[in-house]
Amino acid sequence: MAKTMVYDPQLTRKFKMNAARKGMKVMSHGAYRAKRKPNSPVVQAAERAKAAAQFGKSAEFKHDIYGIEVE
Repeated sequence: MAKTMVYDPQLTRKFKMNAARKGMKVMSHGAYRAKRKPNSPVVQAAERAKAAAQFGKSAEFKHDIYGIEVE
């Protein structure tokens, strides 16, 4: 029979902390992960801010909504 380890969150945390103290890479997270994951809140907020900055500035939008002719 194979030996299976019973999941214990406290024990898992202890393993991770020991690995981190030894300088091992435990998990990829934080700013680096936020920048490279498309569904991360940081990336989505940046896209929303960029879209809000461009909202209403195109000639088609001004013509359709306000009837303004851009020369």
